[in-house]
Amino acid sequence: MSSMTNFDEIDWRNSASANFVSLILEQQAQLSDQRINKELMTELVSQFVASERKLAEAHAAVLAMSRTDALTGIANRRWFDECLAQELARALRSSTPIGLLLMDIDCFKLYNDNYGHAAGDECLIKVAQAVHEVVKRPPDLAARYGGEELVCILPDTDVIGVRKVGGALLEAIRHAAIPHAFSKAANIVTVSIGGISLIPEYGTTSKMLIEAADAMLYQSKENGRNRLTM
Repeated sequence: MSSMTNFDEIDWRNSASANFVSLILEQQAQLSDQRINKELMTELVSQFVASERKLAEAHAAVLAMSRTDALTGIANRRWFDECLAQELARALRSSTPIGLLLMDIDCFKLYNDNYGHAAGDECLIKVAQAVHEVVKRPPDLAARYGGEELVCILPDTDVIGVRKVGGALLEAIRHAAIPHAFSKAANIVTVSIGGISLIPEYGTTSKMLIEAADAMLYQSKENGRNRLTM
């Protein structure tokens, strides 16, 4: 009887030990699954973040391309139109001045006719770069308005400030010293500029600002080119 009891105890102990080992193995399996799941989740999150970053970068690149002039690398006409409307509305709300500079490369048709269109494109690029170097305050915008015309928006800038920027543009483009033997203004590439600054009133439109700057540009051309008229 005592011998059978001992066998029962051994069987019970063996069974308990087996259950304990089984429990440990099960817990290890669970822990292993948790570790694998955690690693998978970490990898999925990492892939998602990387994918979102790539999408954001691609979107930013497409947006930048849609706002940039393909030749000169500065803002294009579409982005200029949008920015001018926004800055005009802001100036109207805050009763602050808005400045605008409209410029035209002097005798550019003669440049193209005599140096070729490839050289004309290179000339436009150099002039745009010179303008961009001057007009680089964060709220300002330099854009290609069309053909050989460039334009600058100068938010919160009075007449004195606009005149100062316009003068700096004249000097920067002269300093580039791009030869132009066929110009009627100088023996280098120059620009004529029309500038305005005003505090807009109710009813002031973007078209009015552009027409006012264009009228000043016309005066610069009539008075001999290579100058700024405010």
